Formats: sequence, structure tokens, C-alpha cells
Amino acid sequence: MNPLLELKNLTVHYGPKCVVNDVNLALAPGQTLGLAGESGSGKSTVAMSVLRLLPKSASVTGEILLDGDDVATMSWGRLRAVRWAAASIVFQGAMHSLNPVQRVGDQIAEPMRLHGVEGNALDLVEQVELPRDKARAYPHELSGGQRQRVMIAMALACGPRLVVADEPTTALDVVVQAQVLALMTRLVREQDLGLLMISHDLSVLAETCDDLAVMHRGALVERGRTREVIANPRHPHTAALTAAFPVIGDPAHRWAEPAPEPEPLLQVRDLVVDYGRTRAVDGVDLTIGRGEIVALVGQSGSGKTTLARTIMGLRKPSSGRVIFDGAEVARNGKALKAFRRQVQLVLQDPSSALNPRHRIVDAVAEGLRVHGIPGDEESLVTAAVERAELRPASLYLQALPHELSGGQQQRVVIAGALVLEPRLLVADEPVASLDASVRGEIVALLLRLRRELGLASLIITHDLGLAWQIADRVAVMHQGKIVEQGSAEEVLLTPSHDYTRALLRAVPQV
Repeated sequence: MNPLLELKNLTVHYGPKCVVNDVNLALAPGQTLGLAGESGSGKSTVAMSVLRLLPKSASVTGEILLDGDDVATMSWGRLRAVRWAAASIVFQGAMHSLNPVQRVGDQIAEPMRLHGVEGNALDLVEQVELPRDKARAYPHELSGGQRQRVMIAMALACGPRLVVADEPTTALDVVVQAQVLALMTRLVREQDLGLLMISHDLSVLAETCDDLAVMHRGALVERGRTREVIANPRHPHTAALTAAFPVIGDPAHRWAEPAPEPEPLLQVRDLVVDYGRTRAVDGVDLTIGRGEIVALVGQSGSGKTTLARTIMGLRKPSSGRVIFDGAEVARNGKALKAFRRQVQLVLQDPSSALNPRHRIVDAVAEGLRVHGIPGDEESLVTAAVERAELRPASLYLQALPHELSGGQQQRVVIAGALVLEPRLLVADEPVASLDASVRGEIVALLLRLRRELGLASLIITHDLGLAWQIADRVAVMHQGKIVEQGSAEEVLLTPSHDYTRALLRAVPQV
């Protein structure tokens, strides 16, 4: 059987820098191939080269054969015919890829209209397991999982034989991720598609792909059957990727150190938050002890972030109390400002949390300036940056955010919190957008800050592996309520609630 896609000696340069070096790959109809690697490994460059979507600054050598035709030598007219109809791409951020002012049904129909393909957008909506009436919705009216299904429907609109999926489940919670992966597996089987799935998450590729290729620093370092590659990695980078994903129940992946039950630092009592007629937080009780790490887990829309924002005083509760260090948290004025100095927020996406025009020194110093903290600003900022493991600080202080990696940016955000010497960090999905190795470094940093500074943390996450790795206690949130809480071992190994069991069943296994 002739391959659908064949890469022969593919090499890509951006100026003098070689980002993909002599890559050879083949993919047959009905085959699923996972391409794994960390940020900067070259995997997305390989994906974009398949349909000549690289920027003009890229120089490409080697052959990219789609059904035997070399993409590099195609005329623009032929290339336009090939895109969508022969091969299509499912991009990572559905919200950024969809037109916000156009109904999704019209967006699914657009490639069909451009290519003169007969068909019905409503049938495609059903094919990706969405109700037909969702075709009339705008992207912001859909959940993340529903938007990702719309992207898959668009990719299938013109009946391509090859689909390239670039990190298609990165921002999704475990249950929705499992649904999207099952959908893609079913479509490959039913339509005899070739699927090239790109991800830094080996567990996602293990769940979906028959074969696995691993990239590192632009080169292909390993290729084989997925189970064989993961069970017996031959290259040290593959072994490091495999080891980086925590396995729930494995003592080796449990990094939190046992500690006696601490005195309460933060107490939430019967908290209720309403958005109009919607009850986002419904009678929640939660306690975080001094120096304790509590993971708050649940799906998107469960109320986790609303609860965190209310704890921070960024949203007023409808009823209930938030008590910090024995005193009820004020709703406004100087007392609220003093509380916020003690409780700092670390956001999910460091690139959007940092002002792209502010140098790192100013980003970290912002809290000092807002709170009017006395002392030598430069030495306070330097100490915080080095505590966040950016050493020596002098290498980073004058940099702009885009000059740093994702992991370094996340450390800057943590440094911006540490500079105020808080007692509690509220971290919303602090490792969701990070590579496996960097994620491990941030987890280790949070545990070290607890050990050295007595810093407590509330970690908000849909990642149960992270909860196993770092948390002393786990609270599970569902439809605005905390349905189960206890030690990490109790909740994750012997769950008592059906919803917790459903979350654990949905976790992909390496």
C-alpha cells in the first residue's frame, strides 16, 4: 500500500538556525501516527510543512509527498485544491482559529463551498457528536470541547484522506479530552483516514496512536509501535518524556512529603456565588492549613475558578464567609488590599499574564509598587527572581517576556507573587501549558517553596496526575459543589463519589 504521506530527508531552516533536521516519516491510510516532543523540538514545524503553511522566512529542503505528489513543487492552484480536500489540519487553539462573529455551521460549510464539495454542514455537526442546533451557535456560546469538535468537523468537511492534529486536546479537561480522542479514533476507523497526531503529552498519544515517533532538537530520535516505544524506550529523551507523566498510585510519582495536620490558614464556610440565575458555587466548605497544598479538581465549568476568584476577593459572594488567619476577609478597602498581599494568584497562561512590553524587572516589581512596599526594590526583585530559580537574576531582569521560554515565563509569574512574601498561593492550572520536563521543575519549585517558606498553595487543576504528585489533600468540585475531599491517597485511590471515579476513568494512561 502506497503511503498517504511520506517525508524524505525533510530539513527546515529559519535563517541560519536548523529547526528540523533530516526527518523521514511515512503514514498509510487507516494508520495513526503520534509525533511527540517538547516545545522547540520541531514537531509543529513538521506539521505545518505538510501543507506549506510555514512562514516565508523558512527554507525547506527534502521531499514532502502527499499521495506521491511533492508539496514543495506544487503550483499555488494545485496546493489550494489539496488543502482541505486531500489533507487538513486541526489546530491547537479552537477559540483562536474560529471566526468569533460567524456561526459555526457557516464556518464548517465554508471549505465545502470553496472547493465545490457537495454535502451538508449539519451532517458533519452530527458526525462529530454535537446536536444539530449547535450549528447556529457562535464560538463563544460553545464549551472548549464543543469548539474542538467544530474544528474536527471543518477538517473533515471536504473528505480528506489525511488529517494532521496539532495538540488538539491541550486545553481540555480529562473527561472532554477522552471524548475528543475517542471521536478521532472512531473517525479514523470508519473513514480509513491517516491521522498524524502531534503532542507533548505521551499519554494522549498512547491513547490514540498505533505508532509513535519522538522528536528532540529537530531530529527524529525514535520510531516504532506505541506500546513498544513507551515500554522500552531506546533514546534517553523518550525515557525522560515517559517518566515525566505522573502515574496515579505510583509511590515514585508522589512528591508531596507527609506532614502532621496543620492549623487552618484559610477557611471557606458555606460559600455561595450566583451569576444571575446560575449558581456557580453552591454551599462550599474548604480549609487550607498553614503550609498545606490542596488540589481543587474538576471539569471546566465546575466552579473551581469562580471559587478561587471569590477567595481572592475578586468577586463578591452571594452568601457565606471567607476567613483568613482567624479573621473574616473584608470585601473592600485597605483591609482587602492587605489580605491580597498575603494571598497571591498565579495564572494558567504566563504569556497572557505578563505585559509583552514590560521588562521582567518591572513585571516582578509591580506588586511592590502597588502595595507601596518600602526597601530596595532591585534587591527585593532579585531575591524573588532567584527564589523562583531564575539564576543569576541579572540574566533575566532586562529581558522581555517573548525572549523567555514558557517555563521561564511561569517562573517570572511566580516571582511576581513571591516578591510580596505571601502566605498562600492560588495557582490556576499552573502547569497546563508546559512541557513534561518543565512541568516537573515547576512542581518541584512549588514543593521547595512550601518546605523553605512555609508557603501554602491552592492548586486548581483538571489534571489528576498533578494532584497525585503535589497535593496533601484533594477536593473534587462538580456543578458548584465539593462532592468529595480528603487526603490525596483517599480521594485518588479509594474514591467514594461516582463523579471522582468517572474523572479517574477518563485519565489517559501512559
